[in-house]
Amino acid sequence: MKRLLFLVLLVGVIALVYFRPLTVFDAARSVYLKVIGMKSEYVQVGPHRIHYWVAGEGPPLVLVHGVASRAEDWTPLFHQLKQRHRLYAPDLLGYGDSDAPRDSDYSIATQTGAVRGFLDAMHLQQPDVAGVSMGGWIALKLAAEHPDRVRRLVLISSAGLAFDTTLTETSFSAATVEEQRRSFRWQSDLAPKLPAFILRDFLRRSQEKAWIVRASMRSMLQRRELLLDHKLQRVRMPVLIIAGTNDRIVPFSVARNLKNEMPHAILVPLPGCGHLAVFECRTATMRAMLPFLD
Repeated sequence: MKRLLFLVLLVGVIALVYFRPLTVFDAARSVYLKVIGMKSEYVQVGPHRIHYWVAGEGPPLVLVHGVASRAEDWTPLFHQLKQRHRLYAPDLLGYGDSDAPRDSDYSIATQTGAVRGFLDAMHLQQPDVAGVSMGGWIALKLAAEHPDRVRRLVLISSAGLAFDTTLTETSFSAATVEEQRRSFRWQSDLAPKLPAFILRDFLRRSQEKAWIVRASMRSMLQRRELLLDHKLQRVRMPVLIIAGTNDRIVPFSVARNLKNEMPHAILVPLPGCGHLAVFECRTATMRAMLPFLD
């Protein structure tokens, strides 16, 4: 009987790994987050409940994730950053475990308002703010419109200025395994050659939020009034710009233009790095961030 139970359990584990590998990954990541002291919490922001991760002591630092992402995707940086800061990593409206209202446009303007509401709800008067990709655009818009609410600003692989692109509103909501594989390779030259069963689970997971991702992309691509070209005169706080020179999603020229618009900013190029600087160039990213935030 014990042997039978063991075999049944083993088959169940193998089936779970095969059919739901991301569930296994998420469970392992959740254990890691608990081990390093990260806490999962919720706060009411206007009519919506926003999920966030929090840990650490010191000056507050708010981390804003990008499109088709969630707060946990900052995990590679959590452990080091929480040694020096009180970390707050919210899931943007519609993403992760935050509310996903059907009547929202999920635009940069809406998400910027949600982040500002999060700061109010958490009684964070002037935290440091870091954003990656779309999250950088949101953080930059917050700093431009409410400079009194941001102490220091970190932009990683950040969008926010105009540039030529072949992106479409479906670029980050693949419909097939091959589209998903191409998307990963487009984001990073270091993307692993994942087996089809893992890619299928990415497809399943992405379909849950695909309508939100498409709405976010539609806003970024079509609403040019949300671009911040020549609108950054009020961004006078210290700014750090980190960008990969091989970024195929937000080209490195955007980082140079951000530096031109904010001459006081520090620009740190990451040679050979693509869009996923937080992952593929984590050491270099931290080497730039830590002294800037001290």
